Amino acid sequence: MKVALFDFDGTLYPYETFNILMERLKRHPRYNRNYKRFVRRFAPIYFFYKLKLVNKATMQSKAMEYYIRSFKKNSRGEIESFFKEVAGDMIDDLRTPLIRKMKQLKRDNYYVMLISGAFIPLLEAVFQGYDIDCIVGSKINYAGEKLDSKSRFERVYADRKIDIIRQHFAGKDIDWKNSEAYSDSYADLKMLELVGRPVAVKPDERLMAIAARNHWQIHTD
Repeated sequence: MKVALFDFDGTLYPYETFNILMERLKRHPRYNRNYKRFVRRFAPIYFFYKLKLVNKATMQSKAMEYYIRSFKKNSRGEIESFFKEVAGDMIDDLRTPLIRKMKQLKRDNYYVMLISGAFIPLLEAVFQGYDIDCIVGSKINYAGEKLDSKSRFERVYADRKIDIIRQHFAGKDIDWKNSEAYSDSYADLKMLELVGRPVAVKPDERLMAIAARNHWQIHTD
């Protein structure tokens, strides 16, 4: 079995999802109070990050954790409806050539996995109707129909992606040499190195250097 691994932020979607989520929450007529709740919780972490007392990955993980926890007074239905609204604003900005490529790989019998740090309901809403075999993202935990704010939040990022990929395909005969992976970020280097056909999509500076040195395909559209 050949697989095709796709990142979302900066890859299939050319922008940073979290920036879109922040702006939408801030201006939302119903949930703008959540934005204020988020800012109060997140401000100290961001302050420590600016002082270089907290690294970027930790800051980003805490931002996502406090973001979703700002919905603690909302129901599961309200949370999922909010993400569907945001998804509707994002769909037209997807990278059309990569979406075509993803569909072609599916027709060619690749197992298509979308693996991202973005929230799962957002990813599912963006790709509703797409024939994607597996969507992996950062999980939102619920207790009944309310947010479970006591459970540990885990962002799917960097090495955690590798753990999930290996667990998902454990025991399966994967043709890694002829499999493909797409990402824009150096943080996904290990994911790209898993396959024989890595593609760097509008790569950041560090990934660009590695992609050029290794003669990987570089997607610039």
